[in-house]
Amino acid sequence: MFCDLFDKGLVYRDYKPVYWSPSARTALAESELEYNVNHVSTSVYVKLVLHTPLPECIIGVSKNTPVYLVVWTTTPWTLPANQAVCFHPDIKYCLVRCKSNVDHEYMVVALELYQSLQQLWLRDLTVVKEFYGKVLKGHFYLHPIQKTKKMPLLPSEHVTVKKGTGLVHTSPAHGPDDFLVALEHKLPILNLVDEKGRYSADAGSDLAGYNVLDKGQDVVLRLLGSNVVFLENFRHSYPYDWRTKQPVILRASLQWFVDTEKIKTAAIEAMKRVVVVPTNFEKTMLKQLASRPYWCISRQRSWGVPIPVFYNSSLPTKNAILHRGVVERLCELIMTNGIDQWWLQSAEDLIGSEIMRELQLLPGHVFKGMDIMDIWFDSGASWNSVLPEGKQADFYLEGIDQFGGWFQSSLLTSVACRDHAPYKNIFVHGFVLDHEGRKMSKSLGNVMDPLSVVDGDGNQPAVGIDALRWWVASHVSGNGSNVSVSNQLIQQASDDVQKIRSVIRFILGNLHGVTDFQLQQTDLKNLGFVDLYMLHLLTDFVETTFLAYRELNFRKVTSLLSYFISNNVSAFYCNIVRGRLYCDSMMSKKRLSALYVLSEILDQVSLITAPILPHLTEEIEIYHPWRSGKGGLFRNRRFTNMRNFESPDVVECIKPSLSIRNAVNKSIGQFNTQQWNVEITAFDSRDLRFLQKLQLKESDENSELCELLQVSTVTLLGKSVPDPVAKEKENVSINEDNLMKTECHYSGPIQITLSKTKLAACPRCRRYTSADGKLCHLCLVVAAE
Repeated sequence: MFCDLFDKGLVYRDYKPVYWSPSARTALAESELEYNVNHVSTSVYVKLVLHTPLPECIIGVSKNTPVYLVVWTTTPWTLPANQAVCFHPDIKYCLVRCKSNVDHEYMVVALELYQSLQQLWLRDLTVVKEFYGKVLKGHFYLHPIQKTKKMPLLPSEHVTVKKGTGLVHTSPAHGPDDFLVALEHKLPILNLVDEKGRYSADAGSDLAGYNVLDKGQDVVLRLLGSNVVFLENFRHSYPYDWRTKQPVILRASLQWFVDTEKIKTAAIEAMKRVVVVPTNFEKTMLKQLASRPYWCISRQRSWGVPIPVFYNSSLPTKNAILHRGVVERLCELIMTNGIDQWWLQSAEDLIGSEIMRELQLLPGHVFKGMDIMDIWFDSGASWNSVLPEGKQADFYLEGIDQFGGWFQSSLLTSVACRDHAPYKNIFVHGFVLDHEGRKMSKSLGNVMDPLSVVDGDGNQPAVGIDALRWWVASHVSGNGSNVSVSNQLIQQASDDVQKIRSVIRFILGNLHGVTDFQLQQTDLKNLGFVDLYMLHLLTDFVETTFLAYRELNFRKVTSLLSYFISNNVSAFYCNIVRGRLYCDSMMSKKRLSALYVLSEILDQVSLITAPILPHLTEEIEIYHPWRSGKGGLFRNRRFTNMRNFESPDVVECIKPSLSIRNAVNKSIGQFNTQQWNVEITAFDSRDLRFLQKLQLKESDENSELCELLQVSTVTLLGKSVPDPVAKEKENVSINEDNLMKTECHYSGPIQITLSKTKLAACPRCRRYTSADGKLCHLCLVVAAE
């Protein structure tokens, strides 16, 4: 790939300022930096003597009056390499008179900044004259260290008045903007700092050998002497080497680069076709790509993937030799004998005698390059090894920090080689913090080991893999933010899984004794309204959950699943049909109808829980009465959408009954609903018609409506004018006749009268439908069978 990009003119070698780690003695990419927000730099304002006087009519003082230019920097160690001072031609500057201890001094600063400088310096500054920056063009000043050397004032668009003085100290070897100015005006790229971060001999005897971030900076400040206008410690965010945790510098050196300017536009267009989840990160990488600088891909380390380049020492420029035949030979050697061949064999052996002759290279005059690939170039090329030609990965999954790392390097290399992104989708996640929101570290002692969560330790019981997976899924934020973890949150996840297990165990227990064939004979036309309504809820749940899966919204999946299992299945349906399951005859139509619904629920819940709780899903298969021993869900069953049980008519029909159920439960509260008779008076013919579909007789103890309300008997009446009903308080009181009234509303008002039944509990089904405390009529029939 490196050779392909070189042939396309996308990889080149150049002398540019790059992030340099003195502690590791290597160049670094932006993605290899950490930012220390508590770093303290020396902030210094330095006055430079204006060598060529400005016209008196412009600045308002005579030509013989000393005038100074004031620059600001937080890297005073770069001042020895100063090559220019930049100004903006359209910014308004001013000459200010500064009162000093001895006399007045005249200084040039941006007009917009002079008042803030006056407050910072604690000096009186008086504006003498205002003028635009363009009048500074063509003038010179004296170098801050080599005080007799003339240096140019140059116009540049990168100068702003957001901070500083509006005049920018320019050192091309130590800044990207400075470097561009040097290219435009043909300034020398003067680097006075060696690979250890020390001043070289070229910096002069006063500075040579001193560390630029330590003693060397102190020497520079001493050499500046009275030219220092103001100095202070400045706390700010500063780049550090991510490995050594030491500060880095910008330093010009000879490195290999990817020309991102040539592929930036294509990369942005390719990224626009990628789906990013969560969606709030859609524009993150687009912004980074738009401002992406050149990509330095060479590193000065002794481990890693070597850059397959040789140099001819017989040429004065030490031209790089990058030959496709050599690269192919190297690949064969490394595949056969390992990566160490690059370091173990000589340059001549690696190139091979045939290519040595072809290129007319002399033995002893060729040497290997010692640079290695940037790890982000290395990892960013991983698609080339794992994807078939022209194919894209469905997903790349990583943390939010990888927009500047793996996500971006993969995109750039793929676009450069294949003109499209290596992925169709990117899924971004946050990071796990402790319960106080702190980053986990061994030094803080707040690291939670996943194995301890699964297997338990002295501080917490074992919760198993599924509980840990549930915690991950239920806490994956919809916006990719960080999440906290604690023993309490893990236990909550374990409890959530246990609730699901309990309901599934109830369903599996009831399915024993019937066969899949028997249930598949169920005719939906013969199902009751409650059964059909539960299937409708199941369909809605599955469709909503599958949509959440497609959106990779796992947090929503777990929320929907918990609610469906706890409320719709357990508290609603299982509670209602429990009597059918336990007390009806084994093969009664009503019992088989309930088992059919439960079987459908189990099938769909199995599919939905499978990606998150695979071990629970496999347990379901193991203990399932007709699927046990058949290889499990993951091997044999297709993950497809369920049969559509949507039934809007059933929903509309059952809604009045559900309103009544809520009103009854609210009124009875803690009491057993089975001990109560309910009289329902509907004042709207539509409501009455819907209710009569669930109960044909006027009074019944075995109707669907009675089962839905879980009461002793239901009497259903219809009237045209409602009786006034006293507004019931939340805690309903019962009068002496054990009678209370409430109401609800659907199409019209529905009046509800509740009265304590005088019937006794059946010892078998425990419903209050027995006249003498013996078996009720239904239980007698079942017992007789």
